[in-house]
Amino acid sequence: MTTDFELKKPLAVHRPGRSEKGRSTPIRTEIIDYLARNGASKVADISNGVGSSRDCVRYHLAALETASIVRSDTSPGARGGFTPFYALAPEKRPGWKV
Repeated sequence: MTTDFELKKPLAVHRPGRSEKGRSTPIRTEIIDYLARNGASKVADISNGVGSSRDCVRYHLAALETASIVRSDTSPGARGGFTPFYALAPEKRPGWKV
C-alpha cells in the first residue's frame, strides 16, 4: 500500500502564536472589529453589535483577554456584581500584524 501524503516531523508543523489563535474564529474577528470601531463596550453592546449571544461573546472575550488582545476595566476575580467594559489592548490597535 502506498501513501499519497507526506508525514512531517512535529517541529515542521505550523503552530499558531497567541495573537493568531486569538483571531482564529470569525466571531473573534467581529468582536475585535466592533471594539476598534466603537471603543470600550459592555458585553450586551458587543453582543448586539456582532449579532451573537452574550454567553458566546463572553466566552470569546475571555479567550481574547487571555491572548492579551482585549482587556477589561475589572479584573476577572472582582467581576461579581460589576459590569466590565472591554476594549482592545493598547498595543493591539487596528492595523496590527498577526
